[in-house]
Amino acid sequence: MPETAPAPAAETADQPAAPVEWHGEFDPERAGRLVAALRSDVAELKDRLAAKDAELGASAGRVAELEGEIRTRDLAQVRDDVIRRHKIPEAVAEFVTGETAEDIEATAAKVATAFVATAPEPMPGIPKPALTPGRAANDAAGGACDPREVAQRITATV
Repeated sequence: MPETAPAPAAETADQPAAPVEWHGEFDPERAGRLVAALRSDVAELKDRLAAKDAELGASAGRVAELEGEIRTRDLAQVRDDVIRRHKIPEAVAEFVTGETAEDIEATAAKVATAFVATAPEPMPGIPKPALTPGRAANDAAGGACDPREVAQRITATV
C-alpha cells in the first residue's frame, strides 16, 4: 500500500489538503539522498546569490563614484562659464563656490559686485598717453615721422 506524505502547510481551515501519494514504496535512503541533494543545491544557490549581491554592490558603488565625477566635472564647467560671463579676474575666482549651478551663479554675482566693481582705477588723475605707432612723443601733432629730419636733429645736437 502506498504511503502518504504529510499534508502541505498551505491548507486552510475550511478545506483540508489532499494527501500526497508516493510512487512506489517509501525508501528512507533514497529520501535522505534527495534531501541532501536539495540542501546542497540550496547552499550552492545561496553562495551564487551572495556573489551576485556582492557584484551588484560593487557595481552600484562604481556607478555612484562615476556619477560624482560627472557632477564635479559639470559643476566645474558651469563655474568656469559663470566666471567668464561675469568677467571675474583669476585672482578672485577662487571665491566663486557652490554645490549647484544656482549657488555658483549667486556667489559669482556677489564676487563680481564686491571685488570687480570696487576695483580702483590705476592711478586716477594721471593722463593716459595717446600712443600711436610710428610717432614719437615730441613729434608735431598730425605730422608723420620723417627719417631725414630725425637724422638732421641728431647730427645738430652732436
